[in-house]
Amino acid sequence: MKNTPKRKQRNKPGVVLFTAVAVMLMLSILLTATVSFVSVNRTKTNDNYKSKQAYLTASSTLESFINQIQTDTAPTNDPTAKAQQKKAIDNLKKLASANSGKGTTTNVSYNGSNGKSDNIGTTKITVAQEGTSAKYIVVTCETTYLGKTEKVAAHISTHPVPKPAEYTNTIELVGNGGAGYDNLNVIGDMAGINNTTGKIYRFTNNTSIYGSYLMYGSLEVSTQPLIMLKPSLVDEKQGSTVTISENLDVSNEFHINSTMARADGYNYVNIGQKLSTSNHMDVGSSGFDVDLFCCEANIGGNDYTQYGNFYVYKGAGAYNGDATFGANGQTINGSLYVEGDLNVTKSLKVTGSVYVTGTITGKDKIVCTASNIHEGAVLSKAGRDAKPQIPVSADAYVYYPEDFFMSSDTNVTTISDKYQAFYDGSNTKTFNTFASDWTNVDYTLTELIDLTGTGAKTPVTSRYKLRITSSCTWAKDLSFNDYGNGSRILVDVSDSSGDIVIRLQNGLNLGAEWSPVIVVRNRSTIIDTTTGDRKYNCYFVSDSGSAITLNGIDSVTGKSQHSGSSACNYSFKGLKVFDYDTYVRMFDSSVLNNTKGNPGLPQSGFVLNHTSVDVAGSYRPKNSSIIFLFGENTTLNATDQSFFQGSFYSPQAIVNIATSGLGGLVVTDSAGGKMTVQCCAVGVVIANSFGNANTAFYVYTKPSTTSVMQNAKGGKDDSAFGYTLDRYDHY
Repeated sequence: MKNTPKRKQRNKPGVVLFTAVAVMLMLSILLTATVSFVSVNRTKTNDNYKSKQAYLTASSTLESFINQIQTDTAPTNDPTAKAQQKKAIDNLKKLASANSGKGTTTNVSYNGSNGKSDNIGTTKITVAQEGTSAKYIVVTCETTYLGKTEKVAAHISTHPVPKPAEYTNTIELVGNGGAGYDNLNVIGDMAGINNTTGKIYRFTNNTSIYGSYLMYGSLEVSTQPLIMLKPSLVDEKQGSTVTISENLDVSNEFHINSTMARADGYNYVNIGQKLSTSNHMDVGSSGFDVDLFCCEANIGGNDYTQYGNFYVYKGAGAYNGDATFGANGQTINGSLYVEGDLNVTKSLKVTGSVYVTGTITGKDKIVCTASNIHEGAVLSKAGRDAKPQIPVSADAYVYYPEDFFMSSDTNVTTISDKYQAFYDGSNTKTFNTFASDWTNVDYTLTELIDLTGTGAKTPVTSRYKLRITSSCTWAKDLSFNDYGNGSRILVDVSDSSGDIVIRLQNGLNLGAEWSPVIVVRNRSTIIDTTTGDRKYNCYFVSDSGSAITLNGIDSVTGKSQHSGSSACNYSFKGLKVFDYDTYVRMFDSSVLNNTKGNPGLPQSGFVLNHTSVDVAGSYRPKNSSIIFLFGENTTLNATDQSFFQGSFYSPQAIVNIATSGLGGLVVTDSAGGKMTVQCCAVGVVIANSFGNANTAFYVYTKPSTTSVMQNAKGGKDDSAFGYTLDRYDHY
């Protein structure tokens, strides 16, 4: 495959700068470059001018080379193109590993307008290993122009990239059992993704979801829950939906509303089997239609009101598309479609039309223009009337925390060496180790921070009782008697620390009298150029042991198998975990200057923006670099105003965040609307089962795309051969 070179021209007064373009050929390991030269005013000898021209030429050449790599390794699902991607990366590695890793150097010639070589300068392009492995490559362009030399470099990590994991749910249940929710409030989407039939979920006591809901199983509703369909937090241009694979049974007041006008593709409720109501259900509102689909309907009791169309279509097995309407007060502000038989026992008002494929019993009880009632109709099931598909299964997880703890495959994990160091004796550090070093005790940090989002930075000082600067165990040996209630602990992630892995010693139990406040500051300088996420992250991991055995990928399910993971139990009262950049904005100086104590309510004027767009007057955190990885049979109980800003990946663990959380937090939606909440967590919670209590909220933010969570889904067949551009350097 032959690639067309890209050309870039940069003009200066009196000169047209030549541009070097490096092209990597797919089917060879040769590097070629062509340079177009028009004219140069040789009388200019100013050193600054010559250095600038040398730099512009070198950087333009390097940029073109990197652009070509991006073109050759662009994401694709086409098998032929994937093979070409692999070949391109293999060729790049061959160039880098030549000459014992010193790489391959190509000299670029400059051709004058007469086609002959013009000896005014040279550029060398070198592709070499960075370190001992061709996985890490540095591409250097060095240009000498009229005696002045400038050099620039790009640092690249090559790797097969699994299909990135997408995290769209604030709370996601992976287990095959049902669950009950009391006063659960979710800002973002919620899902139960295990496609096991017969599960029953229960909503009670004002449970609310402000987003989409997807669950495999049946939902039983009582005591005024609410689902408010909001714009998608993944794509603000899309809306949201409710999908229930089996039955919906409403025994006491259920509201499903929307904040947006209906459009094709969203604002619908899709029930895979039967809808039953016995007391008050509202769907949609004036100007905000929500369509409803099911395979059998039995509307009874008191009050059914809908703005939108009601569809009853045939389903699998005994679901014949029949509908019975017998509620005291029932109105459909839209049209009714029934693929089976319709039985109306009490007055039913329909503002649109009624289409029934079978027979209608009680036609005289339908309040609708007579000409709009159609018996024996043929339903098109097209466009708006097409029943949405219930996915056969959700995007399943392949790798589990045990894989991240123990795997030697760097395409799966980056933290296994640090995790295993706790068990082979090479890392015996604990929190108490840092407490024994006076440089980490009573630590004061002052940093220039843009608090207003205007670019103007002001000095912000925050103080901590203890600072953690590398991987260690949070053991039971730290004497909180010496620290007092609400000790502030800073975890400081940097380039020198790399990923910080904090093992939670099994049985760690802290009562409300200690209530530590952990603040994670991430200042690693290697940035993912696509997402803006920093390369290194902070992981809190379960004490699952070193006896874990990875038994390979199951040939049927495609999931990783493991055994030997130790059970762990943790109990925290009043534990709070913050991202530093949020913490210093959320609280004022009177809080930041204390090394201990409950931080209390966020300061007046702080507004948290959990959406994907900027909203004036709010703070939008970056993707969270705080990750909790809990292995199989781990149980976390967090109570008494505990709060977590971070993501939990615990697909075989129990997470109980039964707490009133952080009070007085103001959150905004993409339209600038505000709501004050009691907040338990900001992130995503993925667990086998999840427990909550009290009226508290869980707010969505994505985990960092550089964390190991990106590898949890997908597999070998989804891999693309690509690279990460770590950084540019100018020497």
